[in-house]
Amino acid sequence: MKKFKRSLLCLAVVGVMAGCNDDETVYVDVPSDYSPVVAEGKTLTNTPDVIVKGSPTDQDEITITIGATSDLHGRLFGYDYALNSADSDAGITRVATLLQAEKNDNPNMILIDIGDTVQGNSAQLFNDDPTHPVVESMNALEFDVWVPGNHEFNFERSFIDRNLDHFNGAVLSSNIKWESNGVNYIRGFQIFDVEGVKVAVVGLTPSNVPNWEASAPDHFKGLKFESELEATKEAVDTLVQKYSPDVIVGALHLGRKGEGGAGVHNIAAAMADKFDVILAGHEHANYIEQVNADGTVTSISTDSSTIGGDNSLVEDKTISTDYNEETRQQSVKIMEPGKWGSYLAKAEIQLKKVDDKWTMVDTTMTNIGTKNIDEDTDLQSRFQYVHDMAIEDATRELGRVTGNFTPTANGFADEATSTDFNYTHDRLYSTIHAAKVMDTPLMDVINQIQIDQIEKAMGAGNGAVVSAASLFSDQSNLVDNEVYTKGKSTNLYKYDNTLVGVEMTGENLKHFIEWSYTYFNEYKAGDLTVSFKKGSPAYLYDQFDGELTYTVDLSKPALEMDENYAITTEGSRINITEIGGEAFDPAATYKVAMNSYRWGSQVKKYGWATDADVFYDSVNEPVYAIRDMLTAYVEKNNGINVADFTSAEPTWEFTQYQASGEITQLREGAGKALWDQLTNMEICVSIDLENPKYPAIVESLNINDPSTYFANPNAGNSDINEVVAGCNP
Repeated sequence: MKKFKRSLLCLAVVGVMAGCNDDETVYVDVPSDYSPVVAEGKTLTNTPDVIVKGSPTDQDEITITIGATSDLHGRLFGYDYALNSADSDAGITRVATLLQAEKNDNPNMILIDIGDTVQGNSAQLFNDDPTHPVVESMNALEFDVWVPGNHEFNFERSFIDRNLDHFNGAVLSSNIKWESNGVNYIRGFQIFDVEGVKVAVVGLTPSNVPNWEASAPDHFKGLKFESELEATKEAVDTLVQKYSPDVIVGALHLGRKGEGGAGVHNIAAAMADKFDVILAGHEHANYIEQVNADGTVTSISTDSSTIGGDNSLVEDKTISTDYNEETRQQSVKIMEPGKWGSYLAKAEIQLKKVDDKWTMVDTTMTNIGTKNIDEDTDLQSRFQYVHDMAIEDATRELGRVTGNFTPTANGFADEATSTDFNYTHDRLYSTIHAAKVMDTPLMDVINQIQIDQIEKAMGAGNGAVVSAASLFSDQSNLVDNEVYTKGKSTNLYKYDNTLVGVEMTGENLKHFIEWSYTYFNEYKAGDLTVSFKKGSPAYLYDQFDGELTYTVDLSKPALEMDENYAITTEGSRINITEIGGEAFDPAATYKVAMNSYRWGSQVKKYGWATDADVFYDSVNEPVYAIRDMLTAYVEKNNGINVADFTSAEPTWEFTQYQASGEITQLREGAGKALWDQLTNMEICVSIDLENPKYPAIVESLNINDPSTYFANPNAGNSDINEVVAGCNP
């Protein structure tokens, strides 16, 4: 054991109810495997074993309040710098306004951020600061816990080390360990003594980080990410044995269904007898649910207009079952506070002392919305420089756009209506972005720049012949004569991916392309549009460009894999006719450009290539991020011209969209009247919002099925915004 000195406000080690001395310095006994800064093989320990909040109460009843944010993604202000527009339900500044009232009522609230905090929305501009301003804002608001998410590892490990060091509260994740000795990188849990009640908070980060960051192993150098469920069980078993807490709270940066590991639903069901509340992140969803030990899940939320902003959710007590000392082992309530500061999650845990022991009375969950809440002016003033720098950077003019990069009638992106109207929070169009259903110059921009970048680095004849890229956002477009600002690059390519060149066999390249087009549902007779597989994020659909041609037949079976990624159905949607000017050969080797996420999360993970097949990686290039390659291209050329990204023939097309294809024929024949109704916005197609992170059209408009569309109540209104609003789900 050794002692270290750290300036902490009224903190104490377990069993010691210490007050603050005059200089607010506390001496803490630290085990030999702990360190107050990140050190190889030791656990970063910003806090003592037990943080004391308030003196023990004389009352027999108490309510413990837990507050949480998640997936802030750099949204210090309620502003989207890529779009250069205000966002009415985003920003730590709006959360700060809610916190003023909450902390007045609950001064001993435990406040948690559940990760993906310091990446996104121009936050990378401040990565070299001693402490990132978003972390400084959390310190200013006195957050007690920070659980790093996967996007915290998008940069050099020194970046996350430094910011975790400089966070004033506890940094938690139970499944990040040092490879060298298996010791926790940061604490797995933190114990709080809240007015005499022992509350444990357990953190968790997705185990998939090494896959997602496979092209940049320095981002997680020396670290291993253990299985979510096993690591959580281990942490909870340890804290129960050592501290016998009265309440256990999960702070899990994990989606409900999980990605490559256990999801929140799995953990909640398996550990319903341990957790009293689970606060989640990663999915960008706003929900309140109850998970039972048998695995059944019930939504228990309802809209509220009596608290917070216009988008608040509260627990519906008429749906949730009793949660008390007799029933607490049978279920657990889970909640996620959306993204970007759209909600402040609040869990209220009511306890009653019986025979000198705190027993459960009830838990109550609330997602307090920030929509149209005023931003905290003090926080705005303190970090005004962040906003000003981000605006200046995003609006820096690099040149002009020449030509329309989406080949609709007027260059606007909606396939049916040729409009650009935002009638859901994340989705921009009445049907589908045209660049998702046809080969467009808009997507060629990314793919051709990726190919050019690798050829420039490797030399002529040694570059990639094929490139893969996604249209991440339905809000992306380049329209004739508009000013190309740096924010355009962010809007077109919002992630911090690097570029990787990989040698793949033709057989595995076809698997890759087949996998990508599993994003679409199977074509059915009578369909006038395509539709997307339920819950599929846009970043899991790549289009392929370069020296290849292929067609996609959505009436054919899609590729399928089992849980171990073994292919169970080969898939026959893709017909590759040629690559590199020669007939496609499954036995040949082809050089393919792709982003770092795709490399680690699919191609390498599914066994379609190995580390030895990587022939290029931009991670050490002066311009290493694909997004910045777009900016560099436009800056060098004083703009961007569609003629430089237009080919005589398309690289790819759906057979259903060919001149003789079923969709084309229907739109011109038996389905013309219905298609015209859609293009005139007299009818609307349904958008699935069950997973709000990935809203999508999951049913195609079909002439034989009236349930695939509904009448627009605002059709014919002179205000186009009202017409668009009529299609709101």
